[in-house]
Amino acid sequence: MLLTLSLYRRLLGVQFRSQLQYRASFFMDLLATGLIVLLEFGSLALVLQRFESIQGWTIGEVAFLYGLVEISFGIMDLVFSGFDPAYFGKEIRRGTFDQMLLRPINITVQVLSLDFALRRLAKISVGIGIFALALSQV
Repeated sequence: MLLTLSLYRRLLGVQFRSQLQYRASFFMDLLATGLIVLLEFGSLALVLQRFESIQGWTIGEVAFLYGLVEISFGIMDLVFSGFDPAYFGKEIRRGTFDQMLLRPINITVQVLSLDFALRRLAKISVGIGIFALALSQV
């Protein structure tokens, strides 16, 4: 078990270094992801500001739920994105999954570390910010 966790940490380190190889691209990707989440919530907040509540939901309650969803989905997407059907199916069609099965490494660890995109940290960060804002209003 400890060996598996150590290997997982190493594979994530490789992903981290490869994504930081082009720092400008990485930070632009983080910025774009965070901006998209902010714009989604901003458009929802504008509608709620205009109508004050929708079926009894105030902006604070919606922000609470939105922040909680962004945090949980961001963490899930960060950790388990290797199992995404679109991505995983592509690995099977290309034959790279067969290569993974032949390696003497736990297959789950390999798939978990396939697509560990750090840009999803922006989604989690913005979700935490929206959640904190909601807690101050509710």
